[in-house]
Amino acid sequence: MSNYLDWQNKISPDRKIVPLFHVANYRISPVDKIVKDNEDKVRLCNYMDVYKNTYITSDLDFMKGSATENEIEKFLIQRGDVLITKDSESWNDIGIPAIVSGDFENITVCGYHLALLRPKTDLITPKFLYYSFESKEHRLQLEIEATGVTRFGIPKDAIGKYKLPLPSISKQNKIVTFLDKEVMKIDLLIENKTKLIALFEEKRKTIINQSVTKGLDLNTAMKDSGIEWLGEIPNCWNLERLKFLTKKIGSGVTPLGGANIYTDTGILFLRSQNIYNDGLRLNDETFIPEDIHKEMRSSQVQKGDLLLNITGGSIGRCYYFNLDIEANINQHVCIIRVNKKILYRYLHFVIISLVGQYQIDLLQYGGGREAISFENIKNFSISFPQSIESQKEIVKFLDKECLRFDKITNKIKTTIDLLKEKRTAIISAAINGEIEI
Repeated sequence: MSNYLDWQNKISPDRKIVPLFHVANYRISPVDKIVKDNEDKVRLCNYMDVYKNTYITSDLDFMKGSATENEIEKFLIQRGDVLITKDSESWNDIGIPAIVSGDFENITVCGYHLALLRPKTDLITPKFLYYSFESKEHRLQLEIEATGVTRFGIPKDAIGKYKLPLPSISKQNKIVTFLDKEVMKIDLLIENKTKLIALFEEKRKTIINQSVTKGLDLNTAMKDSGIEWLGEIPNCWNLERLKFLTKKIGSGVTPLGGANIYTDTGILFLRSQNIYNDGLRLNDETFIPEDIHKEMRSSQVQKGDLLLNITGGSIGRCYYFNLDIEANINQHVCIIRVNKKILYRYLHFVIISLVGQYQIDLLQYGGGREAISFENIKNFSISFPQSIESQKEIVKFLDKECLRFDKITNKIKTTIDLLKEKRTAIISAAINGEIEI
């Protein structure tokens, strides 16, 4: 494994390696999202504002917050500031930069989980500092310093010690001009290919929805379903509430002791972050002891169960459990166990279809519309062929179509990954002086 500071051996002679504290003032923001009556009202530039944007501009939809006079004085953002992510759920999302562009009429402050870097403009240009963090090769310094288990963060002194290769101001300006042009070309290609993936995803959704509401035979006789948003369904299909098609609808629980009882081995414990429409994401596996699993009988998962996220931002994501292992779930995931009237694979396609997701969106409750009750799930309207063989045909067809779309989108994603690698390579090479500009 190469050393994370190997880039220092590649820099050109016209650069000197300096720590960040030499070229910029930096501060860690303590300003949280809680609005306090005794504080001044402000707009908060938060983590996602930085994570999703290259430029922080006054027209972004900042949330309302509050801050003390001292906090406003220290963390008021201004043109040329560079903001970086200080904490994240993933260690490789630390140090992601954005640059403040334009002027702000309203008081806007740097929020929690971020660091504010203010360049000393006689030594470094703001955009060159920004690109120094856009370089994955250089940002690895912060990723190495990240600590944590479920959330990662970096200490303040790690930011101050961040090393960067510093050329003259005139050279920095030439590098920035070069990178702005080259990065824009690559970003445009990535954007176009990302839009292409979105188009294929929409096509996939349309095919799934058509298949589970109208069937595969476009010439079959139809009847009115009696539901406006569903429309007509084939004559030989049934329309029933989900509760009449299932043996179980219920969620798991948080084990006594919470996260303290999680182990490195044992019974797989699935959470909402593991559940996706196209599979289980087990890159952050959690396990519970076998004795606790046996106590949590109601939330034990069986092969063929549908697992549906019922709270939070991932609500509506659904997958069928097809592993030959024992597993359990927490309270944010619902088990749907079908009876003999319907195939679990067919029901999975119904739930992830447009009509399935429409019902989930329609029946959410709570101030933030971020949960769905078991009673509402039980009352989902499900259209399906009476014949199990017809259901099998639809599943077989949709499996084939989804595989076809997966192959296409995976090729596009591979191209996007290559473009991203090229992007960071160009940025690193320009910052190091490996490219003659």
